Amino acid sequence: MIRHRPCDEAAVSLPRRAFCASLCTALATVALPGKGQSPETKPADPQPLKVTEVTRAQMTPGKVLDYRKLGAFYLLADASGVFALTAVCTHRGCLVLSEGATGFGCPCHDSAYDFLGNVTEGPAKLPLRHLRVTEREPKGLLLVDVATFVPPESRL
Repeated sequence: MIRHRPCDEAAVSLPRRAFCASLCTALATVALPGKGQSPETKPADPQPLKVTEVTRAQMTPGKVLDYRKLGAFYLLADASGVFALTAVCTHRGCLVLSEGATGFGCPCHDSAYDFLGNVTEGPAKLPLRHLRVTEREPKGLLLVDVATFVPPESRL
């Protein structure tokens, strides 16, 4: 018959507790990625130029067109011209929805943005990104480059 010596409980439990704490920390780090404010990285779009069905003349100030299915962006116009905003929330990468006169809202974590892409309600801390807009000849249809970010003041 094998006899086990009684063990010192304090000597055994301390390393076990330390191990469990380290394991829980490691699991939490893996299970809860994305503490930062950048959306999850997705593969680059092989065709980043998206052709819309509108011209600059058709984009009157206050107009907002939803192109989430074409390339995850919105095409907008204000008094300064035409611009495009990515529809990807800067908090966790969900697609934001147009919310009428108030701007855009993220259905995942309730972040909100105004029509210029600025954060009006968190948890997002970074604004929506502005995309390059150009005109296509000869019909003048607008092209949005979903791979090229431009400064927020850029307009066509």
